[in-house]
Amino acid sequence: MSTSFDAAGRYLTAGLRFLPAELAHDIALLAMERGLLRFLPKQKNFSFSVPLQVELPGIGRLRHPIGLAAGFDKNARCPSAFEMMGLSFLELGTVTPAPQPGNPKPRLFRYPETQSIINRMGFNSDGARKVQNRLEKLGWSPARVPLGVNIGKNKNTPPEKALDDYLAGIQTFERQAKWLTINISSPNTPGLRNLATADFLANLAHAAGQTRSKCWVKLDPDLDRQAFQSLITSIKTEGFGGVILSNTHRVEWPEVGGQSGHPLLSPSNACLEWAWEVTKGSLPIIASGGVLSGVDAFHKLARGASAVQIYTALVYRGPGAAMRICEELAAELKLRGFASAEESIGSWYL
Repeated sequence: MSTSFDAAGRYLTAGLRFLPAELAHDIALLAMERGLLRFLPKQKNFSFSVPLQVELPGIGRLRHPIGLAAGFDKNARCPSAFEMMGLSFLELGTVTPAPQPGNPKPRLFRYPETQSIINRMGFNSDGARKVQNRLEKLGWSPARVPLGVNIGKNKNTPPEKALDDYLAGIQTFERQAKWLTINISSPNTPGLRNLATADFLANLAHAAGQTRSKCWVKLDPDLDRQAFQSLITSIKTEGFGGVILSNTHRVEWPEVGGQSGHPLLSPSNACLEWAWEVTKGSLPIIASGGVLSGVDAFHKLARGASAVQIYTALVYRGPGAAMRICEELAAELKLRGFASAEESIGSWYL
């Protein structure tokens, strides 16, 4: 059901699509940072035909399973705006220890005909200290939606020093973030994916100590099945909090970079299935990749995810996307005979 908030947001989003992708993104973030959403018609209080509450292990009880993926608000500029949009949990970043500009522009491209985006941003980051200061000013309380920080290494950090960058990120944000995402899967930082090894994960877990249980590892969908499942086993064995599946798909055409949106749905779903084969649901999973509708979200839950993140859906469906996806998810659950969202988790394998 469309609302005045949703309709107004879609008009604004449609207008922004006349601009180059990164410029539109920057304008949207600036507008949200300045409180533009307060001037839109108020978002209605939603009640759904099927209960959508889910438990995200180690993070908490969510009023519905739809949250914000990393990459949209890299520098913690406007998390309150995403809370106003109705997202039930937020992941900020990727944040690097030192500030860095990222890759040369243009580096963000929209493809409406396939409901997709290609980016090669390259961890453009204000740096951990500045982002930490923003979060301190926000004073995000436990009563608000859970907030996590995605951390990565600086581009110029050599592989043998990469562990130090991740530990710096963990130490900077461990008290402010509900969880920390270890990003070793972006295709846009040279050599980053080479860190996705059992040895690196073991070294990181050892160095992180008890904080490892607060760390989730984000993997890419371009790994072959054997390598992927070996990493899933390592993530579980080393005691990390969970896994996020998946990052963007590496493409060479029509632009070089990481592809998100509809074309990512199938490979990221395959990652969920491969993970379930290894863990049978014993390792918590957040699904990310290709979720543009409630039906897409259902397929993530059915394949074992406890919650789902969106990014591209906000670009194409506007600020009301989360609530519309929730409505569609509730309708899909009811159609399939599920009494709740939680009941559907892992149902693909029954």
